[in-house]
Amino acid sequence: SNPSGRPDPGGDPPWRGVARWAHVRVERRGPMPSRWAILALTMVASIASVAAQDTASAASGAAATDAILTKSVANTEKLRDSVARIVNKSSEEVLNIKSLLTTNARVTKAMNDLMLEMSSMTSRMEAFGVKMENCRMALRAMEQEQEGILSPEEVSHPALLQLEMHAETLHRQVRSAKLGWTHASAI
Repeated sequence: SNPSGRPDPGGDPPWRGVARWAHVRVERRGPMPSRWAILALTMVASIASVAAQDTASAASGAAATDAILTKSVANTEKLRDSVARIVNKSSEEVLNIKSLLTTNARVTKAMNDLMLEMSSMTSRMEAFGVKMENCRMALRAMEQEQEGILSPEEVSHPALLQLEMHAETLHRQVRSAKLGWTHASAI
């Protein structure tokens, strides 16, 4: 005749029905439940106790009291099961959040390491570019020396200017000698 399917506590006091479920354990994984979960459990137990006392004092007769106590115990059990599920789910969510935070910290460290490596690579590439440009300039200078191309600084050198003047003088002398010789052979 008990709606919960459990044996009727009979004429036991109201706390007796609640106490018989004290051996039921709530499975915990991970950290302790939060203060809010403990506060919720305390409030539920207090409300159930007050409801059982009010119900017991309002009812008249032993049969009515037993029915009300049985109903109160059944409701308390349902409430305890709900609270146990909430506490278990809360513990699982705390573990999930902890796992996400750990993963996030690892990813952040990896990204920082990557950024440091990229910065180092950038500075090395800049140094490489400067060295390559110096190489190109040295190579051009060597090619110009081998081809005999004179730079503007080399062309304006005093020894070269003097050599150019001697070459022009020699050129004029050769031309005049050639003209004189052709002129003399024609006579």
